[in-house]
Amino acid sequence: IKIFKSINLEVVTRFAPSPTGYLHIGGARTAIFNYLYAMKHNGKYLVRIEDTDKKRSTKEAVQAIHDGLNWLKINSKEEIVYQSSRLNSHIKVAYELLEKGYAYKCYLSTDELQELRNKSREKGIPIKSPWRNKSTNDLNENYVIRLKMPTEGSTIINDLVQGEVSVKNEILDDMVILRSDNTPTYMLSSVVDDYEMGVTHIIRGDDHLNNAFRQIQIIKYMSWKEPFYAHIPLIHGTDGSKLSKRHGATNVFEYNNMGYLSHAMFSYLLQLGWSSNNEEDYQISRAVKLFDIKKINKSPSKFDIKKLNNINSKFLKELEISEVFNLVSKSFNLNLNQLEKNRLLGLLPELLKRVNLYTEIRDDIEWITNKDFICKEEVHKETLETNSIMFKEISLLLKNCTWSKDKIDITLKEYIVDKNLKFKDIGYPLRIALTGKPNAPDLVSVIYELGCEIVINRLNYQY
Repeated sequence: IKIFKSINLEVVTRFAPSPTGYLHIGGARTAIFNYLYAMKHNGKYLVRIEDTDKKRSTKEAVQAIHDGLNWLKINSKEEIVYQSSRLNSHIKVAYELLEKGYAYKCYLSTDELQELRNKSREKGIPIKSPWRNKSTNDLNENYVIRLKMPTEGSTIINDLVQGEVSVKNEILDDMVILRSDNTPTYMLSSVVDDYEMGVTHIIRGDDHLNNAFRQIQIIKYMSWKEPFYAHIPLIHGTDGSKLSKRHGATNVFEYNNMGYLSHAMFSYLLQLGWSSNNEEDYQISRAVKLFDIKKINKSPSKFDIKKLNNINSKFLKELEISEVFNLVSKSFNLNLNQLEKNRLLGLLPELLKRVNLYTEIRDDIEWITNKDFICKEEVHKETLETNSIMFKEISLLLKNCTWSKDKIDITLKEYIVDKNLKFKDIGYPLRIALTGKPNAPDLVSVIYELGCEIVINRLNYQY
């Protein structure tokens, strides 16, 4: 495989999403690979929004691309390029190819084109318009410009991921590069932009590999320097099928709203296709130094939400509690006084032991921050009523207890021994009374952080 080694040529990569949909998992990973390769070689990482399809492109999708890249901290330091602003360059190249004899005007009507397509499918041959070798003499203005593909030999690409790949030129169809309304196609625009933006390495999904065999003909005809290609295997769902909505959120920024951390998502996406021996290598600071295209797997990766959750849980637990508090406050739009804030800060470490996402503590906010919270759910009514005497006895003991975790723990244990009970006999009903949840955090921590007044009030409530 031909690997880029020159120290004289600056590495330039690009991420070129189409805003006809949101930035999805696969696109985000492609952006990460482009970003890391450029940074590793002290080069440039560019972002180009391929918005030439005006009917399908939306402002919301463009914004989602920016939001996703900013969230993952892999947006370009350079000015964002919008392909729609460069149409004149694409059109110019189309006519230059026409003038050089590497392209031709095709006057096929809609019916004629459909007939040609049908014959192409039936016989398994590429589309070659009968206008390929005709002298047109500008019959009318209703034509498209097609690239005149070579018909003999093979086209070989030394792909940095796939290795040497080739295709026989006889199977390449004469693709349209300029439509009848004088708008360029993606197949032309992408190549022209890559050349004029100085892109040296095209790192993209392997669903574009077939495009590469066609697009490289434009590069050859224009005598441009060929870029290095790296076509990455796609991401599949855990069932082995192509990644789709049923495998998870399609908009990568939605994972932010769901409670995932950006560096956890970055780490996980990097692991979908790139291998390293050390878990720490998947963090952006180390990955910039260690990323190597040669270590990208040749087989598709599987998107596993369970693994993502595990990684996110690990990163979440490594954060300072104050950072988690800020994330929770922003996510739930909390406006707490100092006492409410202290209670939440005190219980966050216990809550984090039980979740993968910080948003999963949403249901805990009420019983922690609202001093007047009382469990009134019908499903817990019997538990609360049958244990009302026990609640009053424990509340009296706690009222006279020195308020520390050790003393609270001792008080509860002494009560259990005195009444000849087991901890579960008091633990479950106490959690219901204090939190409204059967699976609340460590009971001693709950009592201590809520404080004596709140605990006494909840235990003495007349159910």
